[in-house]
Amino acid sequence: MTMDREKLRIGIIGLGIIADAHVEGAAAMSDIANVVAVCDIDEAKANVVAQRFGAAVYTDYKRLLDEADVDLVDLILPHNLHYPVALYALERGKHVLLEKPLTIDPDEGMALIEKAREMGVKFSVAENTRFVTAYTEAEKLLRAHALGDIYQVRTLIAGSEVERLKNPHPWKAKKIGSGGGVLMDAAPHTFYLLKWLFGELASLQAFHSQLVSVSEVEDNAIVIGRMTSGTTFTLQFTFTAESPWTERLEIYGTTGALIIDQIANPPAILYRGTEDFQGTPLAAVPYDPVHWKYNSILEETKDFIQTVWDGGVPKVDPADAHYGLLMIEAAYESARTGQPIAIE
Repeated sequence: MTMDREKLRIGIIGLGIIADAHVEGAAAMSDIANVVAVCDIDEAKANVVAQRFGAAVYTDYKRLLDEADVDLVDLILPHNLHYPVALYALERGKHVLLEKPLTIDPDEGMALIEKAREMGVKFSVAENTRFVTAYTEAEKLLRAHALGDIYQVRTLIAGSEVERLKNPHPWKAKKIGSGGGVLMDAAPHTFYLLKWLFGELASLQAFHSQLVSVSEVEDNAIVIGRMTSGTTFTLQFTFTAESPWTERLEIYGTTGALIIDQIANPPAILYRGTEDFQGTPLAAVPYDPVHWKYNSILEETKDFIQTVWDGGVPKVDPADAHYGLLMIEAAYESARTGQPIAIE
């Protein structure tokens, strides 16, 4: 119920490959919000979405932000456009949900955070990691100290971007558009996950490689290191895995272990000691290899709209996304120099 309040007016800017989940998230909040404007450089694509909501159509984001009466904008854009479009929106007093990564430059990312504070608007990064059921269940176990002290964390993000890298994709395969390859595109999820569940990093060393030679960006990477807690980590990212997209998280503690793999059945298993060969599947984590990521993006969109309506604090603090950018910057520096990096 809107309780006689005027509904939030939403503008969606960018209708790329993951926009559908954002659109469905906005549609699910129709009791408190309406999509009133849609923008994409492909006018036909924008028309399809706009017709569903009776929304205005734009092909220029500046025109939408200057002319459309919107309270909140959802920005789903190539990485290099995150900073200029988000800044333009924030300067006009709009609440902003911005797809990850925050930006491709940490200084620009901090400038957005400061501008949002200055304007007194809600600003968050669409980091779906925070809304993946397996990870929220892992958080509960960790907060309850169910695994004891954590010794080791391993992660994997794996899937195929080979076709888009071979094309090459207009921005995905180009440094000027993407800001980097698998580290810039996938590592924001993992560095956010580490910060959220385990704390800050003390040091890292990174290695990356490029198997698809016609692109301009790395498509495989490994990052190893230690957290300030003493926990060690191994992070792996690949754009050349010919398998369904998955994310894997392994947590090894003094009294147990948790293994999560989104395409395994069951996807999350808790092991209590060295003789627990069967383990215990986490009942709250469904086996849904097709929709697990889509659903988390949908939920992040709904949550931000609800937060703006309620006047609360977004679950994803953009400062944590900025921290991830700093870690990515350190990883690229380590890969370039071949040396470990101490995190200040």
